[in-house]
Amino acid sequence: MKIRYVVLSVLLIGVLIVGAVLVMPKLISDEVTTTDEASSSTTTTTTAVTKEPETIKNNLPDTTATTAIVVPQEMQTVIAENTAEIYVDEPGLLAGNYPSQMVPLYGVTNLSQSHQITSDSGHPGWKTSYVSDYSTDELLVFYQNLLASAPDYSEEAISESTHLKGTVSGYSISIAVSPNNPDKTDLPGNSAVSIFIEQV
Repeated sequence: MKIRYVVLSVLLIGVLIVGAVLVMPKLISDEVTTTDEASSSTTTTTTAVTKEPETIKNNLPDTTATTAIVVPQEMQTVIAENTAEIYVDEPGLLAGNYPSQMVPLYGVTNLSQSHQITSDSGHPGWKTSYVSDYSTDELLVFYQNLLASAPDYSEEAISESTHLKGTVSGYSISIAVSPNNPDKTDLPGNSAVSIFIEQV
């Protein structure tokens, strides 16, 4: 009985040794292949991610406004009557060629953005936002009077915002006046104004 156990033990040990000798090189070879594949796929991924850097887009639009700005007499009158509250861009924060003579900024406390743009339709224009200590009603009165002479003037209240629209001198003008939300603007003030002007 003991001899049988000894023989079985020797056979079992022999099978394990032979299996280890035959199988281990195969396992090591598979591990090296897997590691090589992983590193080559990492290299491939890195190569795929590395691409030519995009050119930095500056503040100039792809196209330049070509329609001459002619300010109707009614708008000139409204602007002249409110000269004291009209923003004068001494620090040079407004986007290049912003049409202040047509759509001036009124009661500005802080300018939050001003960019020249090219709209989705490919037309040039400007996008400007600012914060004011004036109430939304005070700002609305100015911009309503300013755009009231536009033949397609419209006004729409959406939630707490009021949106004014009109086309003047070949430019579509949209102005939104709303209570200021400092979490969005990062600026203190009572009201926020967004102006979008696009050449038609």
